[in-house]
Amino acid sequence: MVKQPKYYFEAVLGINAPWSAQDVNIDEKNKIIQITLSHHVEKSRFSFFSKGNDSEHNKIVDTGLSKRWLHSSIGYYSCHIVSSFYDPSISGAGISRDALLQPNFLGDPNRNYTHQLRQEVALAHIRGIAPDAIANMLRIDSSLIDDILNDIEKTPESYRLATCLPCEADPIWESMIYDKFHLKTQLFPLKLMLSKLKLSMIDPKVEVKLSDSVNELRKFFISHINSLDAEISQISALSMKKQSVEERRSVTTKLVLPALKNAIWLKLISGKIDLGSTNMPLNLFLVRLRHAFQNTDDNNARVFALNSLREFFRKNARSLKKELILINQLMNAPEESQYSLPDERSEIWKRILKDDSFIPSSHIAYKLLLSNLRSQILMNPDPVVELNAVRRVRDFIKHNQRFMQQELRMVLSNSR
Repeated sequence: MVKQPKYYFEAVLGINAPWSAQDVNIDEKNKIIQITLSHHVEKSRFSFFSKGNDSEHNKIVDTGLSKRWLHSSIGYYSCHIVSSFYDPSISGAGISRDALLQPNFLGDPNRNYTHQLRQEVALAHIRGIAPDAIANMLRIDSSLIDDILNDIEKTPESYRLATCLPCEADPIWESMIYDKFHLKTQLFPLKLMLSKLKLSMIDPKVEVKLSDSVNELRKFFISHINSLDAEISQISALSMKKQSVEERRSVTTKLVLPALKNAIWLKLISGKIDLGSTNMPLNLFLVRLRHAFQNTDDNNARVFALNSLREFFRKNARSLKKELILINQLMNAPEESQYSLPDERSEIWKRILKDDSFIPSSHIAYKLLLSNLRSQILMNPDPVVELNAVRRVRDFIKHNQRFMQQELRMVLSNSR
């Protein structure tokens, strides 16, 4: 990599005053960029907004103890952020509200990843991407993906969806404030907030920084996160796709909404089947219901959750035709049996890792996983690394049996 000035990395990572890059260290051999940050306290000045942001900045202190967080990759280079400046009061299980308002390039003191990396994982997860595929996409270890998803799961349900909200460095916020992106909303307080922010940025009598306006808008989204499903789908680029001509033709066949006692609803809410839907309101609704369903032993509460899911489909049948078609197909399809895979000590797993042509596959996420694991073993031929790779391959096939029937049959036939 050609050596770049510090301000280049500041621009790439969205680092602005009072933050700055104190040092940039590039490890060409291991493809690692490490950026050490410093923080300078700004003098307060008149603002159109309340001084809430100042009090938040005051929580950032020089602890004297540097923390190192894994950040989003820069090209083929892993990026690590190091700083002794952070809020030491943020701790505990789950993601706190305070953490959601921290700069995207920082992380919690008790965690080893930045808020931006957590946001990218959360967004990919809510899109229905499998953890192994997320790990390959972001080029990070699957164990870290599991840690991040566990932290998100432990976040209070009242604002858990805010973990996938774009970070303050995302240009979508600036586009909304400068009216370059028109957000469609029926929520009057949000309309009022946007009008206030847009006027404040063009009023010469009011001194307002763009970063303050962005923080104000993000605070609003976080506070009202459970009322903004449609708005989140817009700013996260997850709006529904228009139906194709073939899909519109296919719905001429009468669709049946399964009765509440049908097992399809239990499979949906427990995650045993995945509709692969791009409908953001449905995906968000399923996330909430699954959490409520899994964290109660009350049968009445579980029945209520199942009925809520069925009612959601009934009320939104017009926008969920693709999903209803798939549900009807799954209802009429024969039940697929779950096969018992060979033990991790079986030689077949090592052969899969060593021989690219042994069990061919067209499953993209699976091929990416194998490529990544083979590279790890090649760089570090340690028995522990190989065993971990074997477990990941076995777990991937185990959890994706429905979509890997051909590969599954070959594994079973070659293991006898």
